Amino acid sequence: RCHRSIARPTVMKKYDPFLAIPCAIAIILGTSSHPIAAEAPNTVPIPNFCFLQISDIHLDPHPAGGTAPGPEDRSIEEIAWFCAEAFQPQRLEPSGIVTGVPSFTFVTGDLTEYGVIHQTWKDFQDLFERLDMPVFITPGNHDNTWTGMQHIMRARHGGDHYSFDRFGCHFIAFNTATPQEPVPTIEQRTLAWIQNDLAKVAKNTPIFLFCHHPLSSNEFAKPYEQLRLLQAIENHHVVLLLMGHGHSARHERWGSLDSVMGGETWRENTGYNIISVVDGILRVVYRYRDPVRGMQLLLEKPLARQPSPGMRITMPSGRTVHGQDTPVLAAPDCLVSVNVTGGAPKRIVATLDNEPNTTMDLEPVDGHGIHAHPNRSGTYRANLVVGDMLAGAHFVHVTAEFESGRIERAKTIVYEPADAPVAATRFEFRAGIRAQPLLLPTGPIVATTEGLIRNIEQAQHEMPPMPAGMLGVEILHPAACGDNILYVSAAEKGVCALGIDGRELWRCDVGAVVYGTPALDADRIYVGDLEGFVHALDRKNGTRIWSRRHAEYSIEQPLLLRQGMLYFGAWDGYVYAIQANDGTLLWKQPGPAGHRAQDQFKSRYYAPGDCPPIVIGDRLFVVDRAYVLGSYSLSGEYLGEIADGVSGIGAAHDGKHFYTRGVEKGLARYDGRGERIWSNPIPLGRFPIPPTEAGNVVYACSNRGLLAAVDAEEGKILWRYQVTPQLPVMAPVAADVDGNVYVAGMDGTVTRLRPKTD
Repeated sequence: RCHRSIARPTVMKKYDPFLAIPCAIAIILGTSSHPIAAEAPNTVPIPNFCFLQISDIHLDPHPAGGTAPGPEDRSIEEIAWFCAEAFQPQRLEPSGIVTGVPSFTFVTGDLTEYGVIHQTWKDFQDLFERLDMPVFITPGNHDNTWTGMQHIMRARHGGDHYSFDRFGCHFIAFNTATPQEPVPTIEQRTLAWIQNDLAKVAKNTPIFLFCHHPLSSNEFAKPYEQLRLLQAIENHHVVLLLMGHGHSARHERWGSLDSVMGGETWRENTGYNIISVVDGILRVVYRYRDPVRGMQLLLEKPLARQPSPGMRITMPSGRTVHGQDTPVLAAPDCLVSVNVTGGAPKRIVATLDNEPNTTMDLEPVDGHGIHAHPNRSGTYRANLVVGDMLAGAHFVHVTAEFESGRIERAKTIVYEPADAPVAATRFEFRAGIRAQPLLLPTGPIVATTEGLIRNIEQAQHEMPPMPAGMLGVEILHPAACGDNILYVSAAEKGVCALGIDGRELWRCDVGAVVYGTPALDADRIYVGDLEGFVHALDRKNGTRIWSRRHAEYSIEQPLLLRQGMLYFGAWDGYVYAIQANDGTLLWKQPGPAGHRAQDQFKSRYYAPGDCPPIVIGDRLFVVDRAYVLGSYSLSGEYLGEIADGVSGIGAAHDGKHFYTRGVEKGLARYDGRGERIWSNPIPLGRFPIPPTEAGNVVYACSNRGLLAAVDAEEGKILWRYQVTPQLPVMAPVAADVDGNVYVAGMDGTVTRLRPKTD
């Protein structure tokens, strides 16, 4: 199928030649991804330079067999205008300055409307073919939700996080677009990468950051998610963050960090940002395509580092928990101590979990503060009352107001009161975890977003991983296990078979990215890919038995195998049933929302693409991204809607009932006819995570890490525990019949909870 090769990534040498050339030459040009002699002070004078930023292009998708791109497609005409204007000196009308020719262009996400399906990535490359300068990209939520472009980022820039040096400055691109999830994250892998990269950069080197989502976005698990990023960069000279997502041209400040938004290329705000450094002054000017609107000055400031206050949380301090200095509290109070340098704050306050009723003013230890002397430091303290806070992970948030602005810092704490219903152990990883932990006789296994497969009980950083347990690509669903062999869907690396010790047995590249957990029968493996194909592979050696393309768009979720049939939903809006023996299509139907009369529910935005379906008795139950739960007969007849506001579904162990996770309605239990038995309005959220039943207990974890254990028969809450400090949990809970529970978070933690014994 030669047409499938179009979707394979290629390095765009024309656009970023200094990333494609050998490392030795890149060092000479000053553009290596690894700065030289970064530990020395930055004494290199900063020359005048200029580069451009565009954002939110939203190219129309072109799946295989669809229409070819044409001049009427979104952003085609606007990008042609940009390319014609980009490679010439830029006149900054608000300042009366003419720059040199821009050196490169950065595109801050949403390159496409529905991802890089089939030839859509080639369309993007063709658009910028005429632009004779490097083009750097970072994904947006539209690029990474309906399909994924992590494989393109690896082929093009070496990864979805990357950096380079030019003009005596350091440039960092980091990805906030969660793979196969529209909600952004700044996960542990991102923070670890940024910290490792900055360790090689001199403290006074000007640093430019690029990502898609503004830090002000309420889609983050704010405020701690953004505060963790600010703390990762706090000791460096970050001069500007460039972002997109908002389709406008504006300047924002998050704490002391300046950021600008890159507009769009297909509606009324079409234009681009001109970022220039001239005689030591950094300016950002947005140029609208509409000549009547002209140009807008967004930011003007000195590039050199300016004196500013600093703040560090020194207490609470605590024991080391698997490599992390995480304070563990047993008493109902929390002593917070903060060291401030460079000036006295007008006010400094601390809260627990950002709850207003916990706010306390911190007072200077010596009673005098530091009297705004720039070379003095001082300590401020307060005692926060824990009160009725749940057992588990929380955060202390400290805010200091200065004449020059605001500084915010935060720190994780773990509260373990004596009357906690469960005993908890936290394991720390260097990357987030999307895949449900897999409970095996040899111990629980997790797979991370950096492609590490590891036994949880050996998660300490000094312990080696499984021998072949580093696949180097994101793993979004757990492995399937059969006969002591793990079958892993590993993005563009295909399906991998690993021994229980991590030894690789075979690997099959199916020709496109695969994410879903493989379905197994006695002889075969079944998996869907992000180009809409379903593949059957031989379990012994990975040989392909058949491949059939049924879906116009991507198949992200695991396939449901039942009585020789494969059921799945795809991001083209349809539910499919095919025969497992040869892949023959038996029926396809629109997802539940697609059966509504309103046209807007028939688009890919509302497809049944992420949470896998379940079969109870003679019915197939499906939930889609309009949060509509519906049912079908196994022969394909749509039987109607059951409930709305549902984000995830999971089967009960008895095969006669199932559970739903609600966007706002909490947890519910249904019978095989779709009749609700009970519901509990515990807060959960919109992630498509199936609830988990084990030992007559149902476990469900909210978007922000609040775990609830609920009696399966009556729906009563048995106990609750805060597994993350309000940071995202996107993986289903894993539990056994003895009450041992494992919850994995995007903050890189796995929490093991065990019932306390008398």
